[in-house]
Amino acid sequence: MESEQAVFDDGRVWNRDFICVMTANFMLCIGHFSVNPLVASYTVFLGASPQLMGILTGMFYGVAFAMRPFAGPATTKLDKRRLMVAVFILGAFANLGYALLQNVPAFVFFRFLSGVQYSIVGSLLMTLAGDHLPKSKLTYGMGVFGVSGAISVAFAPWIGETVLTFGTDVRGEGFGFMLVFLLGTASFIIAVIPSLILSPDGRTKEDYASTGSWYKNIFTIHAVPVTIVLFFAVIPHAMINTYVYELGKEQSIEGISAFYLVFALTMAVSRPLSGYLTYKLGVEKVVVPALAVFALALFVIGSSGSLSMIILGAVLSAIGVGSSLPSLQAMCLQTETPLRRGVASNTIYIGFDLGLFIGPMAGGFVYAASDYSIMFKAGATPAVIAMITFLAFLPVFRRRLKALETKNN
Repeated sequence: MESEQAVFDDGRVWNRDFICVMTANFMLCIGHFSVNPLVASYTVFLGASPQLMGILTGMFYGVAFAMRPFAGPATTKLDKRRLMVAVFILGAFANLGYALLQNVPAFVFFRFLSGVQYSIVGSLLMTLAGDHLPKSKLTYGMGVFGVSGAISVAFAPWIGETVLTFGTDVRGEGFGFMLVFLLGTASFIIAVIPSLILSPDGRTKEDYASTGSWYKNIFTIHAVPVTIVLFFAVIPHAMINTYVYELGKEQSIEGISAFYLVFALTMAVSRPLSGYLTYKLGVEKVVVPALAVFALALFVIGSSGSLSMIILGAVLSAIGVGSSLPSLQAMCLQTETPLRRGVASNTIYIGFDLGLFIGPMAGGFVYAASDYSIMFKAGATPAVIAMITFLAFLPVFRRRLKALETKNN
């Protein structure tokens, strides 16, 4: 039997601890998405070569992936509230370093620290969200949880760019970047507050011991099927985020930045709605149509020649991603016992990291042989593969749920 202290369930989605986790996630996304879109520009300001610019921009996700063997065990074996406070302090320290030491060696060092923070904080927040949701409403709750990220993604890049422009106009580009990084620092410091308000972890020494050795908490085989589905779904998502702006330039479409705003706002609606529908109808009746809509979105974007078509693609892709992602996250958490949810979260984030890395790279290879239109249409293929693998692995997932129910009875 699981220790009752390992599960927080008062029957309500909107409980104090869940609100704390959502608030921390909102501030994380404000800090992350106000800074990260400007990293490439910052490396150019520092005088980095194009090759070094690519390395410095991508090393964030490379470090995060390399840290997965440590992130999963840390989330499982350490007190999650204290770990949450620590990773936000680490993020604040890294951004303060960006602000105060504007040179390439310092940027490499603090970028490494940012990658370490990212490797832990995403799966940690996902785990904590699941810990503080009622078991019967887990999928709906994960959809609600995603709203905080979707809203911040809609506005954070604009906030970062506005701060950069303001600082540049006042005292030059260096000052502008300093203000952007101080904004990131402030966001992470604010995130410490809800982290401290969060209820204590509540696990006993016996609970920690029952999770097994450190190496057994890197990943769980039970979450691998869901991770594979998510990996294929993230590949086209990463292609869209990376190349839709370039598609607009190639086709001389004005106002292409509206894509990101429409995408984020549609995500803010589709995530909780899909969670509710999954709660009422079942996971397959939501995920399969969502992935089909996502594949269609890639064709629409690839066929676009006007802003209206791009906006339609933004709505369809947000519905596809926003409707499938909360269900897949909830499925991942359900594959493990509450004490080992951190392992499940770390496993699915391996799929995130690989998808975010391979998506832009694969898109670049296709573009080199064709154009952006063909690249986006080709991006529908991994979305279809995600749908096929989901249907293939669904029986495996259901058998795992039955095994856990038998174990707990």
